[in-house]
Amino acid sequence: MSLGRQLASASRRYSSYPASKTIRQNSLQDLYKLHKNKEPITVITAHDYITGRFAEASPGIDAILVGDSLSMVAKGHPSTLELDFDDFYHSTASVLRAVREKFVIVDMPFGSFEESVEQCTRSAVKLMKLGKVGSVKIEGSYEMTDRIRSLTNAGIPVTGHIGLQPQKFNMLGGFKAQGRNALGALDIYKQALHLQKIGCKMLLFECIPEKVAAFITDRVDVPTIGIGAGNSTSGQVLVMADALGMSDGKKAKFVKSYLDINSLAVDALTRYSADVKSKSFPNSELHTYPMKDEEFDEFERMAKDL
Repeated sequence: MSLGRQLASASRRYSSYPASKTIRQNSLQDLYKLHKNKEPITVITAHDYITGRFAEASPGIDAILVGDSLSMVAKGHPSTLELDFDDFYHSTASVLRAVREKFVIVDMPFGSFEESVEQCTRSAVKLMKLGKVGSVKIEGSYEMTDRIRSLTNAGIPVTGHIGLQPQKFNMLGGFKAQGRNALGALDIYKQALHLQKIGCKMLLFECIPEKVAAFITDRVDVPTIGIGAGNSTSGQVLVMADALGMSDGKKAKFVKSYLDINSLAVDALTRYSADVKSKSFPNSELHTYPMKDEEFDEFERMAKDL
């Protein structure tokens, strides 16, 4: 199916709700039901209104993550560290305008929670007040204990993020898989148990061995979402730009692209420019607005008198 047909089909599904139908947004409990029934949870990132609509229109997607990965895929930064909180906040608001039914997880971007418990709570509350947000996600474990407890006490569900933590890539020596030796794997397991103990409602594992992710998933009570963590977690998340092939850059090992939007878009723009150069677009019959001859004659007569 062509890109145009796929987008048109998604748009029809999105706009097909009867006016009288009551729309209920999925809650954390809905994800817990999937977890209890051992049905894999599907999560995709979104970074603006249009990608939010793509995610919302897909019936198989259970949750949307407004990830700070938008720093790289939408803002052009080399890492997530450069992303300004206000910039992220407005991007999140754009995504949420597209959301009607999907559960939403929102990242806490770098610099919005490290300074103090008060700063963390203030940032999380501001994001939650946008509405439609079901959980905030924080990278880290032991060092985030007081912040996670503060958010939990305020009634804000927290998703923990361990393994590779992109916000700490400088400390980790780059974007490398974590927990590949016994001590590293044990540390990740301890972190998972700690995060569950202090109130995290879900855990995200990034770039850890599949065996380790499976071992931990079997021993915690909360859903686990994997990215580069194998097929035994409670669910999976992908960055939409990767899943749809929006860029032509090198892809991580764990990425599977289901479309090549980059090539399709470049080809489409090349054909557009060729049509403009050849004057086949716009077409007088298809793409312009008509005017009755007598009206144009009258316009021309009045214009000559100016």
